[in-house]
Amino acid sequence: MKRTGLMLAALLVPAIHAVPALAQSASTAGSAAGASGAALATAADTAAQDFGRLSVDGGVAAEDVSLARQAIFDGDLDTARNLIADAAMALERAKVDNTAFQKAEADLQPTKTHRPITSHAPSSNAAPVAWLPVDGELVLDEAIDPTPEKTAAVAAANRHLRAGNTARASDVLKISGVDADYIIAAVPLEQTRADVARAAKFIKRNPYKAGEALRDAENAVRYATVAMRGGTPQPSAQGQASGGQ
Repeated sequence: MKRTGLMLAALLVPAIHAVPALAQSASTAGSAAGASGAALATAADTAAQDFGRLSVDGGVAAEDVSLARQAIFDGDLDTARNLIADAAMALERAKVDNTAFQKAEADLQPTKTHRPITSHAPSSNAAPVAWLPVDGELVLDEAIDPTPEKTAAVAAANRHLRAGNTARASDVLKISGVDADYIIAAVPLEQTRADVARAAKFIKRNPYKAGEALRDAENAVRYATVAMRGGTPQPSAQGQASGGQ
């Protein structure tokens, strides 16, 4: 999992709110434009306070779930049991790390690729639930033909993000002129806790069911995307800011 600490405001509020960790303050022409910009900045800062970083413990839990499932497949049940217990403890810590955000599952993407959010999403997916942002990375925009130079620029920007240097990551994209997308992966907090608890219940007497529970936890991951153009988050439709395009 990649720990970037990138601000997520543009994923969780109307897309006209900039992502504070990468956005640079810009001069606005005219007093009306200036007032509007200030209002948007305030809204973005408020959102960032609530949703502005990845959950380190959530990321640890996600890694443990994946490793535990592999351990079950390999027949190493002792290791799987320890990893499941670690995942459960990490999720308990994540409950109070103030990174979870409220969002309907229907507003997030089931894959990292861009797909339209349909208007006929199941009603059961429409209610807001708490999501833990556990991973994030920059990827080259799908509309761009990849070249070694562009791929290297995105890789360099991701290295800076992992090091916590978001300003430098933005500079890399600006200097290279590369259009990228920032993708955040999130898991439903309570559902994941329930899946891990179910895995812990079955790991001794029915490893197959424990593996099923862990698979359910992995399959519950959802994604949101924001476009980065020249190192700056771009306005888009509300659905796009929430993970669709």
